[in-house]
Amino acid sequence: MWGVRRVDEALSRRRFAPAPLFRRRGAEAAAWKVHWIALLLLPLAVLSAAPARAQESLPSSVRLDGLAMVWQDVNRCSAAAFTIQLSYWIEEPVNYREVIGRMNPNPRDLSVRVEEMVEIAQERYGLMGVVRRGGTLELMKALVAAGFPVLVENSYYEGGNAARDWMSHNRVLMGYDDALGEFYVFDSLLGNGPDRRGRAFAYDDFDRRWLAFNRDYVVLFPPERAATVQLILGEMWDEAANARFVIEQAQADLEIVPSRMDRAFALLNLAYGYFHTGQLEAAVAAVDEALGMNALPWRYFWYEFTALDVYVAAGRYDDVQRIVSSTLAGLTGIVEELYYYAGVAAEAQGDTRRALNNYRAAVQGNLYYIAASDALRALEAALAS
Repeated sequence: MWGVRRVDEALSRRRFAPAPLFRRRGAEAAAWKVHWIALLLLPLAVLSAAPARAQESLPSSVRLDGLAMVWQDVNRCSAAAFTIQLSYWIEEPVNYREVIGRMNPNPRDLSVRVEEMVEIAQERYGLMGVVRRGGTLELMKALVAAGFPVLVENSYYEGGNAARDWMSHNRVLMGYDDALGEFYVFDSLLGNGPDRRGRAFAYDDFDRRWLAFNRDYVVLFPPERAATVQLILGEMWDEAANARFVIEQAQADLEIVPSRMDRAFALLNLAYGYFHTGQLEAAVAAVDEALGMNALPWRYFWYEFTALDVYVAAGRYDDVQRIVSSTLAGLTGIVEELYYYAGVAAEAQGDTRRALNNYRAAVQGNLYYIAASDALRALEAALAS
């Protein structure tokens, strides 16, 4: 449902709040004018209904201007996509190398959690941000039409052997065209299209590649735009409501997904929703079913950790160690989260030496990894007392 805040309050915040560090663009203003005029013409009852109903008033085609194209280094699409997204809001040029230094301080680091991006945006650039799962095509269009480019995590693979070639890839969604059924993205590997105003992805292809990552999305915004983002997200602003929606979405996916791999993705998305709504037994059952299919691509646990969260909470520590060991086997880079979960499991099993070694490896993998550094300090303090 749409937020309780009044439309005129959101407009007032946008129009009058000072923001000397952030851009105000004609294209963005035009998109907002169309969007909010349409909203103001709707009766209050409609504004209190599901977001999709108000989203029916969106323009049929939007492309945002003002994003800087950044070409990525190897395994650095997260930093590149984040830099692209930052460039929309920050007047000064954003240094991609500096972003890498903060996001991937260890050159061997292979992946980045989307939550890290919001931390960095707040810490270094004065922006706010939200990460949610269960994104929909309509919600993405609403955000773009309102002037918010959205960073999403998509599968990257080409050819027939998706299980072999599959990996995570971050893209910045900045446009759409309903007549053509296409989103437009700035892609640090594939570019920003022949006209440099966005590379096209068909809606169905985009959604198919999004499924594996629970349709996660990152929205950055200056503080004075927070009320606007809350209004657009509606119930999805609330994390508990978002988790409940993920359950509904995953259950619907399970009715239609065509492949075993997609079914495994949907089951793990379902487990995320169950876990974050306190339904641990159901979450465990969903994870067990997904892993029992042996259908996940081999890089899956570089990026997604719901199964580990669930097994830790359920006391399934041997299963945690099994997943970590099998994922790390033959790995030449670092996925610091895997060492952290191995440390949590080892500590729970009473193997403090193994726990310490794993926590230290996690911190060496990323010195900004707060959960790992906190766990390491707590265990060292406990052993010293």
